[in-house]
Amino acid sequence: MNGTRLERLNSRRIDPLVSGAKLLNEIQYKLSQTESVKYALGCMQPIDPVYTANTISEGERVKSQLQKSLSESCEYGYQGSVTNDTHIKAGSDIDLLTLIEKFYTLESPQKPISPYIGDPVQDLVDLRNASERILKQAFPEVKVDCSGSKSISLSGGSLKRKVDVVASNWFNSNNYANSSLKIDRGVQILDKDKKQRVLNYPFLHNHRIEMKDREVGGTLRKAIRLMKSLKYDSEAVNVSSYDICGIAYNIPTERLHIARQYDLSIVAICHGYCLELVNNELLRNSLDVPNKTRKVFGVAGASVADLQQLTKQLEILSTDILNENKRSFVKLAEARIEY
Repeated sequence: MNGTRLERLNSRRIDPLVSGAKLLNEIQYKLSQTESVKYALGCMQPIDPVYTANTISEGERVKSQLQKSLSESCEYGYQGSVTNDTHIKAGSDIDLLTLIEKFYTLESPQKPISPYIGDPVQDLVDLRNASERILKQAFPEVKVDCSGSKSISLSGGSLKRKVDVVASNWFNSNNYANSSLKIDRGVQILDKDKKQRVLNYPFLHNHRIEMKDREVGGTLRKAIRLMKSLKYDSEAVNVSSYDICGIAYNIPTERLHIARQYDLSIVAICHGYCLELVNNELLRNSLDVPNKTRKVFGVAGASVADLQQLTKQLEILSTDILNENKRSFVKLAEARIEY
C-alpha cells in the first residue's frame, strides 16, 4: 500500500509540460527516509509555482476568448484551491468567474440609488448560454461540457488544464459597503438548473486561510494539503476539499505552532483533531467554514461517516510511519526531520 500511495503522490505532482519536472520542489526525491515519511512530508509541500503558472495560463486562454467575443461586459476572476495555494496536483483545474457588469446585488438593508429593472437570473442564464456557444467555437478540439448546473467545464484537446467557467455577479455585503475591500465582496453564482443564484465569499475564504496560515508559519496549508492528499489517494474519503479546508482551519491555533523540522507531527495533530470531532457532536456541529457561509458538517457539508473515513486514513498513515521508524521515535511529536 505504501508504494502505491507514494507513487500516486509522485505522479500527480509532476507536470509533463515542464522539462525535468521531478526536480522541482519535490522533497520526497531528496529525503533518505521511509516511504510513509516521504509520502506525508511530500503531501504537505506546495505545488511548484511553475506548475501553478501553467494552470493560470490556461485560464487566461479561456478568459481571452470570452473577452473577445462576449457582447456582455464582464469582469473576470479566479476561485478555487489554486488561488489559495492548497491544490495538490500539478495539473489542477481552476474556476474562472465571469462577473456580469450590468448589475450587482446589495445586501439588506442597503438600498440601490438606481434599482435594476432587468431580470438578474435570466441575464446570467443568457451569459451562460452565450459563453457556451463562444467556447465551443473557440475550442473545437476541447471537450466543452455544458451539463453542469454551476459551470461550463473545458478539458482535453489544446487545453493542458481543466477550466470551469462560472457565470456570476457581484454581491456587495454590508461589510463591503463599510470597507470597500474585495475580501468582503461576495459572488452570486448561477445555478442554471434551479434558475437561482448561490452566494459565496471566495475572496474572504482565501483571506482567512492566508491570515491563519501566516500566523502559524505555514502549518495550516500543510495540514490542508495532507488531508486532501489522503482523500485523493485513498479513494475512500468523500469529504469535499472545501470541507477539508474547513476542518483544518478550525484546528486550534496553538496546536499548529510547530517548527518545520517537526512537520511529521502535523499527521498526529490532524488525526487527533478529527478523532475529537468524531467523538464530540457539539464541537463538530459548531464548526463554520472559513468565510462562515455555512457549517462544515450538516446538510450541505460533510457527514460523520465521511469524517470517520478521513480519520481512518490519518490513523493508517500515522501507524505506518511509526511502524517503519520504531528505532528512531515512538511518537510523531518527537519525530525530527531535517529537510
